[in-house]
Amino acid sequence: MPNTTGFPEAVNKELKLDDRFNFACSDRCMGNCCRLITILLDPWDVEVIARYLKMSGTDFLDTFCRYDFGAASHWPLIWLKHAEKGFCAFMLLDGKCSIYPVRPRNCRTYPIARAVKIDAGTEIPHLTERFFLMVERNRQCLGHEGERVWTVREWLAETDAFKYYEFSDLYLSLVHYATESLNCRAWLTPVTARILMPLLFTPDLLRSKLGISEELMDHETFYRRRLKAARVILTEMAAIFGFGPLADQLSANQEIPFAARIRQLVLCDA
Repeated sequence: MPNTTGFPEAVNKELKLDDRFNFACSDRCMGNCCRLITILLDPWDVEVIARYLKMSGTDFLDTFCRYDFGAASHWPLIWLKHAEKGFCAFMLLDGKCSIYPVRPRNCRTYPIARAVKIDAGTEIPHLTERFFLMVERNRQCLGHEGERVWTVREWLAETDAFKYYEFSDLYLSLVHYATESLNCRAWLTPVTARILMPLLFTPDLLRSKLGISEELMDHETFYRRRLKAARVILTEMAAIFGFGPLADQLSANQEIPFAARIRQLVLCDA
């Protein structure tokens, strides 16, 4: 996976969860961190923002995002498109954020960045995390001059980052499994990757197709279930091309219509 944010000329100082740093956003530079920046969105980011805006996932992607098929990863990537070349589409005239309660994971944790190393092999792989304080040389940010002192843990709790990290890690683990265990670089194409879009980035469309209402399954449970379903679907797809743990094995599931198979997987623990 590529870097999830692009901050030019950033100096990163590694911190532990209980290390302290100074930071308080300033009206004098409000919005400087919301322009000319690359933000890679997780599925949970897309889902939560689209619901907040009362938009379908498809409309949100078409309006605010850029789709890319990673040349190295062979994985579908979703970027915020306006912020790459100018101001973020969600920035107000005073520099503040119009979607602040549901801002993306990378936005809400700034100036703290997190790097994750995945040691795979099991369905729930071991993740090692490191935290960094980002100080940008070429972008005026007066927040570091603020008097408010935080520990990293306090900052992440204040910004509700831990829930976002949890859901991001589930997704990163899926991507790691697809690339490392299923060798998706050898067989996943831009066309076949589109099959994954409802499972990953348009859950409202998936709910409609599967007939799974919010009353039947809440959003967080549906997120977890559909990522698990994506893992199984990817494993079965890889087997057709001779990759993964089911390589060269015939499966009766290949005879089940695709939508019915996904519904079966999503509801299997319901």
